[in-house]
Amino acid sequence: MIGDLHVYLIENDRMAQVAIRLAKDKHNKGYGTEALLAMTRFCFANTELQRLWTQVDVRNTASSRMLEKCGYIKEGMTRQGKMVNTWCDYYIYGILASDFGQQRK
Repeated sequence: MIGDLHVYLIENDRMAQVAIRLAKDKHNKGYGTEALLAMTRFCFANTELQRLWTQVDVRNTASSRMLEKCGYIKEGMTRQGKMVNTWCDYYIYGILASDFGQQRK
């Protein structure tokens, strides 16, 4: 198994949170970027979603780079917030359907 990718916390068919997790031996091979791009493209082309967002621990520079490659924009930082099962500083990344459409032209 390479990993998993989720679209969840869908709000009014307009906004959803995304999450991706890869097996350690699959890191730095482009799988995450490819999967996230495909999922983002699918959501904006085949659903009414207009915004996708996610959270990334500030120490996870690889995930931040992957999100930025996929067009997600760093929108802010939460200090000492709860992310999954840990308390940490984390970035909030988001992308709008209109952002994604402009990038792919």
